[in-house]
Amino acid sequence: MFAAAFAAVVTPERYVEVTRGRAANYAPVVVVGLDVGETTARARIRRHDGTVDVVTCVVETARPHRIATTWVVGLVPTDLTPRLPADFTDYDLPSVATDARLVVFSGMPGSGKSTLADAAGAELGIPVFATDWLLGALTPFGGRHFEEPMAMAEEMLTTLALRQLVAGQSVILDHPTELVATRDRWRGLARRAGAEFRVVVCQCSDPEVHRARLEGRSRGIPGWHDAGDWSDVQQRLARFPSWHGEALSVDTAQPREQALAAVMRHITA
Repeated sequence: MFAAAFAAVVTPERYVEVTRGRAANYAPVVVVGLDVGETTARARIRRHDGTVDVVTCVVETARPHRIATTWVVGLVPTDLTPRLPADFTDYDLPSVATDARLVVFSGMPGSGKSTLADAAGAELGIPVFATDWLLGALTPFGGRHFEEPMAMAEEMLTTLALRQLVAGQSVILDHPTELVATRDRWRGLARRAGAEFRVVVCQCSDPEVHRARLEGRSRGIPGWHDAGDWSDVQQRLARFPSWHGEALSVDTAQPREQALAAVMRHITA
C-alpha cells in the first residue's frame, strides 16, 4: 500500500514497472546488509557485476504503515567528488610553499608509538591523528562490526593528512601501517604536496615489557578497548614488513626521554 503523497508521484503501475526492471538487474537478489528501524528499512544489494546499491524504504508512522517513499542509490553515489587516489603522482593539489612534514608513527599495539607520537606532537605543536580514536568514534554506529575497519581508518587518516598539508601544516599519523601499499600512498601524498616524509617505527625489545604495556594499558579512548591481545600482536609482529632503512627505529624499552630525543632529531632533521 502506498501513502497518498507517494501514489500521487508514483502510480502503482509505474512502481511495478520499475520493480520488474530492478529484478532484471539484481535477480537472484543478494542482500549483503540490512538495517531496519521503526519507519525505515535499508538494504544493501549486490548487482551481477559486483557493485552494491542501497535500497531505502520509508513507511508512515501510523498503521497500516503505507510506503511513504523509496529509492535506490549506489553505495558510493555517482554525484560525489571522486575519492582520493591510491597514487597521488598526478593528483591535482594547489601549490603551497611550506616546510610541512607528514610524520608516521608505525608499530604494533603496545609498542609505545602513541605515547611517543603524542609527545612529539605536543613538542612541535603538530596535530596527531590516531587510528584508535577514529575507530572508537564509529562504535556507536556499529563500527565494531564493519568489515574493513583498518581500511576505513587509513582512508580517514589519508584525508586528514591531505587537509593539513593543503593548508601548509604538518601532521602526525599514529597507525600500525602494516600494509606496504598504505606506506607508498602516504609517501606519495607527501611528495605531491611538497612535504617532508618522516617515519618512526616503534618496537619494544623486551617482550615481557611489551606484553605488560599491552595488557595493562588504560587510555580511556571513547568507544575503544584498553587491553590488547598479545597473541594477535605476536602474529602481526612476525609478518611486519621492513621499512627498508627510511624509518627511524626506536626501542621503547629505553627511557622515554631518550627515545623522544631521538625522535625529535629525526623529525626535525
